[in-house]
Amino acid sequence: MRRIGRSLLGALTVGVVWTAPAHGQLSLGVAAGATSSEMGGRLITSTGSDWGVLLGGYGSYRLQSNLAFQIEANWVQKGGSGTVEESRVDLSLDYVELPFTAQLVVGLSPTWDWNLYGGIALAFKTGCGLSDDSGESASCDVAVPAWSIESSEWAVPFGTSFSHRFTRSSVTADFRYSYGLSAAVDNLDLKNRSWQFIIRWGFEV
Repeated sequence: MRRIGRSLLGALTVGVVWTAPAHGQLSLGVAAGATSSEMGGRLITSTGSDWGVLLGGYGSYRLQSNLAFQIEANWVQKGGSGTVEESRVDLSLDYVELPFTAQLVVGLSPTWDWNLYGGIALAFKTGCGLSDDSGESASCDVAVPAWSIESSEWAVPFGTSFSHRFTRSSVTADFRYSYGLSAAVDNLDLKNRSWQFIIRWGFEV
């Protein structure tokens, strides 16, 4: 799975270099939103969903055609809920995630754009915690030492967004699904599956 992720990331990078024209439109901005995440895999079909937070920034380069490329750096919460030894537990996984996407931009009006996109994301784990119904919480190393929590993961983000453009700035409502390619909990074959609802505020530079 990691080889697939690296190959997709390399192909997207080559695409940016190959197709970028002499003049394009570069935008930088910030993002905030909410996540609804669950986990699943070969051994466990799916878990319950948990809500989390996404915060970050991005850079977008739009070509003179209807094609754009976007790279992001987000702190994002993933994980899920389930039952362990007849007790309901919530697994919270925090990541610094770096999505890279190619976007088709369709102009709906002089000020509105619709975007359809897909890409690849590499994430690095920054925290892992487990809590139960009683409110007790602990780090994963203490609560579930037998679980093999991976330090990174590859995922495929794809979704759609709507942008309203002002003179030198824009506001975007982004609806995304992130499908984990590699297992977050390796010995349980648990992969992250996350819906992400994001608001972006960007500025042309």
